[in-house]
Amino acid sequence: MGQTALITFLLLATGVALFAVQNAGPVVIRFGFWSLEMSLVVVILVATALGAIMASLISLPGWFRDRRRLRSQTKELQTLRAAHTSTGSSTGPSAASETPRSTDPPSPPPLARSL
Repeated sequence: MGQTALITFLLLATGVALFAVQNAGPVVIRFGFWSLEMSLVVVILVATALGAIMASLISLPGWFRDRRRLRSQTKELQTLRAAHTSTGSSTGPSAASETPRSTDPPSPPPLARSL
């Protein structure tokens, strides 16, 4: 999913850049008592960048919540593994009922949500 999000982001950024370059005329920006004349390219790119920053800031609480949950679940898993190994395999499930362990190297942890 990380690569799909990156490709989607790059396609969207390319589309915005092409749109901005094709609409390069000067415009007057008015906000309250403030007025400024600048190129539409700059207005489009700044507005897009501000939108991306705001979307990232909105997603931060969920990202922090997920990281905190992952840390607590990792600690809980380590505690359970330590308790399981300290009791020995005689009180645990029989060797026949255990699932075989894979000899493949462990996969990397999932990436945090991006954009």
